[in-house]
Amino acid sequence: MLGVDSFGVLEFANSLLAYLLLVADAGVEIWATREAAQTQDVRALVARVLPVRLFTAAASFLLLLGALPFLPPFPGLRALLVLFGLSVFAQAANLKWALMGQQRMSLVAAGLVITQIVFALSVFVFVHGPSDIMGVPVLRLLSDAAAAAYFAVRFVRHYGRVGFRPLDAGSVLRPALVIGAANAMGLLNYNFDSILLGYLKGQEAVAWYGAAYKPVTIALAVPLTYFLGLFPVLARLFAESRDEFIALVNRSFRLCAIFALPLGVGGTCLAPPVIQLLFGKAYENSVLPLRILVWSAVFVILRGSYRHSLNATGHQQLDLRCAVTSAALNVALNVALIPPFGLAGAAAATVVADAVWLTMACWYFGRSVISVNPLPFLLRPAAAAALMGALLWLTPQIPWVARAAIAGLAYFALLFVLGESEVRRWLSLRRNTLAA
Repeated sequence: MLGVDSFGVLEFANSLLAYLLLVADAGVEIWATREAAQTQDVRALVARVLPVRLFTAAASFLLLLGALPFLPPFPGLRALLVLFGLSVFAQAANLKWALMGQQRMSLVAAGLVITQIVFALSVFVFVHGPSDIMGVPVLRLLSDAAAAAYFAVRFVRHYGRVGFRPLDAGSVLRPALVIGAANAMGLLNYNFDSILLGYLKGQEAVAWYGAAYKPVTIALAVPLTYFLGLFPVLARLFAESRDEFIALVNRSFRLCAIFALPLGVGGTCLAPPVIQLLFGKAYENSVLPLRILVWSAVFVILRGSYRHSLNATGHQQLDLRCAVTSAALNVALNVALIPPFGLAGAAAATVVADAVWLTMACWYFGRSVISVNPLPFLLRPAAAAALMGALLWLTPQIPWVARAAIAGLAYFALLFVLGESEVRRWLSLRRNTLAA
């Protein structure tokens, strides 16, 4: 509805907003979630953390205002960013992390789902063309504020009112900044390419690349939410039972392999109809980068179990090493590949950097926590994904939705035949449920 040019401006603004939110968070949310999973006095923890988060939010907003003169002269970009930037204060006040640390996952899930549905419906109601672009950050701010209010009410109901301790930024930020730095490197991997494309190739290139990234972002929504829920459980089990911790990490990686590999194969084969469905013919240039970028999602999902385990066990410095190496490689490859290859070069840089991060996270986990060999967990999904890819490739005459369904059924059927324990467990649970 916004058109390629306005959509490109919005995507560029969203890419910069991600950095602003990251600076405002400074790694505090993940650190505080881990602390909340291990403390008996969550109210005292919230009283320590809230002033720090509000302080870092104010600092990041001032940083944004100072950076505005140096941004590209895209129409409406500066106004968009100022409106978007107000969301840092809603993020700072959000107590989602405290409820997650206490493993009240149903409350967290309900809040996230409700606020996202409200935001999505609001966009459909109020955004109808390029002239409505300024409504997007306003709706985002209202949605974030509603989420903060929801989690505050839920927290008070379960734990009581929260006081504010005097600002003691050092005790919170010192351990959190290591995690924050790793997250910053992860963000560089995710969207440095979009920002550099904006400077080198213009807003149309950002729009096409953003369209290619949207299906990847959607595909990552469930896995990334899963890892948010997994993190406090990993932190608790590591403190209580190492055997249960190791079993959980192994099972998590097995599950991630089962779902990640067909995502890569399916995204590669079905990129043209997916882009056509979501964006139309004006975004045909998004097909090739989507075919490449979908493998970035595969590597992000696969590394999640090991990356979050490193943070949960207090090895955040090792995660930071992985992140810095991957981000440096990503930046260097983007600078080298975008001028000659454009969108495809940017996508390839992201995939290579994410593959390196996966490799390093696995190696560091095996060296510093427990020795692991992920290959046995990958063999069966890889074989089944190869069959899935062959079916998608050899049946172009069948409507793409039907092809996807047939290939997906074939994928899980072969996993069952090959003896994949998770698939057989799911079927057993299904039979027991039906029998009951």
